[in-house]
Amino acid sequence: MLRSFFSSLSLGLLFSACSSPSPATSSSSHWATCKDLDDCSSAPDAVACTRGYCVDSNGVRIDTSTSTNGTGGASGTGGQPSGGSAACDPLAPQEQPITLGTVLGVGKGPDGTTYLADEITSPSMLDRVFVSEGQFLVRKRVTGSGQNGGAPDQASYTFSFDDGGSGTALLLATEMGQATAMGLGPPNTKGFIGDPGAVTTPLTVENRSVLADFTLKNLPGEVTIEYVADLDDGSEIVVTRPTDDGTYDDFRLFWGSPGGLVERLVTNVSRARSGGTTIEFRYDGGTATATFTWVLDPDTSHPGPGTLKAGSEQGMTQRFPTPTTLPEMSFSCLR
Repeated sequence: MLRSFFSSLSLGLLFSACSSPSPATSSSSHWATCKDLDDCSSAPDAVACTRGYCVDSNGVRIDTSTSTNGTGGASGTGGQPSGGSAACDPLAPQEQPITLGTVLGVGKGPDGTTYLADEITSPSMLDRVFVSEGQFLVRKRVTGSGQNGGAPDQASYTFSFDDGGSGTALLLATEMGQATAMGLGPPNTKGFIGDPGAVTTPLTVENRSVLADFTLKNLPGEVTIEYVADLDDGSEIVVTRPTDDGTYDDFRLFWGSPGGLVERLVTNVSRARSGGTTIEFRYDGGTATATFTWVLDPDTSHPGPGTLKAGSEQGMTQRFPTPTTLPEMSFSCLR
């Protein structure tokens, strides 16, 4: 028998094949999205699929709500946006489109609340929990999960999720891919359905057809600040990423003076096992490399000296702990 538990730190995108019947989907994004260049056929200015978006020859994302002429782009080492940049708040949440994955189970509580668990396998394995709020099935952040595989074609799951309070766990037992029992339990439980005390509120298993009555609503698309660094010449670098579901392709980098940090097109991100990160990005028609180091220490690990190579090389000092807000900075984002 296989029993495994792990905390939720998956970095994956949410686009997956739909299963039928499917709830409607919701989105607040107007960028042309893609998995490869073929998906950008409806955007005539697109020359590449970068970080999940169609971009033009200047690396600028193409907005499906307006026509684009492929001009613009940020240039210079430091401060002022030009052409394809616009003032923005890089920490503003951006809810992403969402589609239904492989349904593990649908259940209804005594109060009429519907619970859904599904999973996606591409680009990485990701377990998801949804809870009904009116006509919406609202995705909740999974904080821990476990799976128990016993007899052939039988499996049990436990998904702890953030319910806005102390947390809750959704438990399922399945056979031949169909849920046979569901319930709610205390968060971070290591038990499964059938274990004493694991379920505190039984749920009624429902047919997947009920999902057609709901619209899926994704997590709010919050943004996490990955790095803030001060350079020797007085300029600064800020790197952000999605709080949930992001990959290295979703890293965004801003470089410039505190009064005018400009987004640069990130072309490559790599991370060493030691925790150091190297980010390559475009500037003034060339490629720059920012290197963030990390010192592993038995007592207290911390950032090491960093460098920025953009023509010449200069040092940079990473702020630690990493700030969670950037009130003294202003930004321009690629359009």
